[in-house]
Amino acid sequence: MNTDTVLGYQRPAMLGGPVSPDPDALTVRWYGTSNFELNFHDRVVLLDTFYDRGPRMRGLGFRPDEMVRADAVLIGHPHYDHISDAAQVASATGAPVVVHPLGADVLTQGGLDVSQIHAVTGLGEGELLEFPEFTLRVIHGFHADLTHPEQQMSLEALRQAREVWERDEPPLSAAEEAYAAAVMQRGSMAPEVFTEGTMCLVIDIDGYRIVYRDSGGPVSEEERSFFAASPGCDLAIVGFIGRPLARRQLKEATMPLIETYQPRAVIPCHHDDLYPIFIDLATEPLKMRVHEQFPAASTIQPVYVEPVTIGMKSQAVTVGDARP
Repeated sequence: MNTDTVLGYQRPAMLGGPVSPDPDALTVRWYGTSNFELNFHDRVVLLDTFYDRGPRMRGLGFRPDEMVRADAVLIGHPHYDHISDAAQVASATGAPVVVHPLGADVLTQGGLDVSQIHAVTGLGEGELLEFPEFTLRVIHGFHADLTHPEQQMSLEALRQAREVWERDEPPLSAAEEAYAAAVMQRGSMAPEVFTEGTMCLVIDIDGYRIVYRDSGGPVSEEERSFFAASPGCDLAIVGFIGRPLARRQLKEATMPLIETYQPRAVIPCHHDDLYPIFIDLATEPLKMRVHEQFPAASTIQPVYVEPVTIGMKSQAVTVGDARP
């Protein structure tokens, strides 16, 4: 086995791989669902941490116990599929974790020392946190309302459809069921996560602005106020999940967020398979809609572990490992 690569790409910085020596380079890697690694200025910042994902999920090519480097862990909201490995990763690396208080409880239950947790709510003007080489503004947002009767009907239809589509697969074994339950327990499913515990994270790296919104929920008043006063961003990483029909997902959730953030580049997240409910959602409709409404903007659609290198001054984008 080649330990210098993961899924065919150069080993990521968080797993002990090299960091870019270019002071203008931002390298972004997607690790499924809403997990990202940001590598810049010799910093490694993780967005969400859901790597040990349970049975019948595509492998990421690494385990959480292989993590050796993180300078900060930023959690968009504390559902298990966003936070389940945060306590382990932060304990191993010493990284501080920024999360809503509902997630802080999850982390302490997972054994993380309270001194590493920055509890935030994003209310009002939000919190402004200073880190080496970047600043973070935390703004209150909303999760997609999966409790709405129509959403519940859609989710139940997806469950039933998967039973039909996957009838060639045997049921989960008792061990797999226990495994899935253990992963889910490393998160909070409190109803307040939908209305209070979801954050819009604005990362500023020497004037290069990244907006991270890991759930495609409604635009909050706090977001409207912030971006009205300080419009635009360079990169928006935005949730593209919740509605099984891409047309409705675009109209009702993802595009209102993008219209609020006014980005130069967009990376979708959370659009991949999440057993046992969500199925892969094609991102081409998002790319076309962004092109229609924001002709100067680009949409970047990486695969797992694939590096995307962005020149923070030049805005040049390179997808994949650099070739000699």
